[in-house]
Amino acid sequence: MDQTLDEVNRHCGEHVQAYASCVDSHGETWRTDCLGLRKALTECSDKNVTLMKMVRLSCQPAIDRYQECLSKNSQAPHVCIDALRDLYECTESVGQTMDKMNALQRKHGEPAPGKVDNKKVE
Repeated sequence: MDQTLDEVNRHCGEHVQAYASCVDSHGETWRTDCLGLRKALTECSDKNVTLMKMVRLSCQPAIDRYQECLSKNSQAPHVCIDALRDLYECTESVGQTMDKMNALQRKHGEPAPGKVDNKKVE
């Protein structure tokens, strides 16, 4: 997962910083006040980071459950630990699958998804 976050920061660093700054400065209203920045960050990461797109496609139910839990328990987010664990396990599973796919593609001399000759396709 660290590799994925590095990729998001590399391709969408300005979006990450803007969203984090908005969240920090809007207290309890950040969910609505920062929605546009969140959407922009999501779009950037989906476009530029293949693993993030795969995680969103594969783990959307777990993402939704975790976000819903946080919304319902904003004063006690620790009660969402099971939903967070489920989300983590899903993302790790997707990451392992992508690692296996990339290893097979390297073995057969094919570029990884979204890359041509190890260069990112924009």
